[in-house]
Amino acid sequence: MSGEAVTGAATAQMPDAAAADFIHSLFKPAHILVAISGGSDSTGLLAALAEQLKSYPNSDIALSAATIDHGLRPESADEARDVAALCVSLGVPHIIRRWEGEKPKSGIMAAAREARYGLLADIAAEISATLVVTAHTLDDQRETLAMRAARSNETESVGGTGIADAMLFNRRLWIVRPFLACWRADIRTYLARRGMSWLDDPSNEDVRYERVRTRKRLAQDAASPLASDGGAARAVLSTEAAAWLDRYVMVYAGVLCAVGRDALAADEAVLSYALPYLTAVFGGEPYGPGRERMRRILDFIGEGKPGRRTAGGVVFDLRRDGLYLMRENRDIRPLELASGAAGIWDGRFQIINRGTTAVRIEAAGARGAAEFPEGLPKGAVQRARAVLPLVISGDGENAASAAIVPYLAPFDRFLTRFDLTFADRLSACFGREPYARPPL
Repeated sequence: MSGEAVTGAATAQMPDAAAADFIHSLFKPAHILVAISGGSDSTGLLAALAEQLKSYPNSDIALSAATIDHGLRPESADEARDVAALCVSLGVPHIIRRWEGEKPKSGIMAAAREARYGLLADIAAEISATLVVTAHTLDDQRETLAMRAARSNETESVGGTGIADAMLFNRRLWIVRPFLACWRADIRTYLARRGMSWLDDPSNEDVRYERVRTRKRLAQDAASPLASDGGAARAVLSTEAAAWLDRYVMVYAGVLCAVGRDALAADEAVLSYALPYLTAVFGGEPYGPGRERMRRILDFIGEGKPGRRTAGGVVFDLRRDGLYLMRENRDIRPLELASGAAGIWDGRFQIINRGTTAVRIEAAGARGAAEFPEGLPKGAVQRARAVLPLVISGDGENAASAAIVPYLAPFDRFLTRFDLTFADRLSACFGREPYARPPL
């Protein structure tokens, strides 16, 4: 059977071919940690990888598996044990980790996703896995694209790319999706031919979730094409915007961004990519402003008249010599850190309390004392100083025993491979190290 099949507008792969291609693409040595829930997609992924590796006994690749028990259903613990038994039959080491603690009453799916990736990253560190693989499929891609197209006011300013084939989590661990070009029906056929069964999660039929509603709607329109280029256009924009950063942008003290006047005449596609990310970073948010708000900022910049606008918690200060961005001095909540604790303050700085007493971090206001080069607008510098972090010890004195590192909110937690080039250049602007290289 051919490894590839064409379905509608998308080129699909058979599971065994996708697994083989993935193994060949990896830098060796490698230790793969498969995230397996017991559903057909993750079961098929583990089975296909285990089967392919048997054909390459000297490939210098290790394979392990992990199941995250979210504890959201009474039967979840038994299901995790069933997966453990499957892994024993395949000769694959397996770890179960439970999501402990109180669960949120709203946004449970997003919270579960955060917890799942955090626990997988912990397991990967414990067993020295070099990457995690998840079983997102072409069906998931189609649903994601359909959901994004249906949202009239998306939170992301740069969209339409769907699920990335690889994503960096927390700056430390790459999560790769080898089955992103596989249809679920083909995965199930693959398992059935091998006499393997899978679990069906009842939440996959719960229409309270947007993805389930979208899946059911798409099932009535099987011929609907995939409107995605696999992220190719966004990767090109990432490279072009990185060059734009190099040429025109300076960052001072992690709180003031200066964009040269000539930069504002760049291709609008580059500005529409770069400025929302700059807004997100300086506003401490994982996403930039929505399309409509960003459109108003771009129109304001296009007019060329000096003035100020705000969006996403960021002041856009347009001067004759260029554009200046800094955090608005409002809605900045203080952060309390016990001795030895670490936290993210205002979404903009990662702070570690290295002292022996608790500390409080708040906006510096008039006490901001960072040095800025001569020639910068005094008003912009004053506003930037006001939103610097000020660390205060328990006795009310300024504390010098805290480590403060700029935090890039749209990239430091989740970074798609599409955006890696731009994120690397922006990280350098803040004096931070490059992001980890992809494992393939």
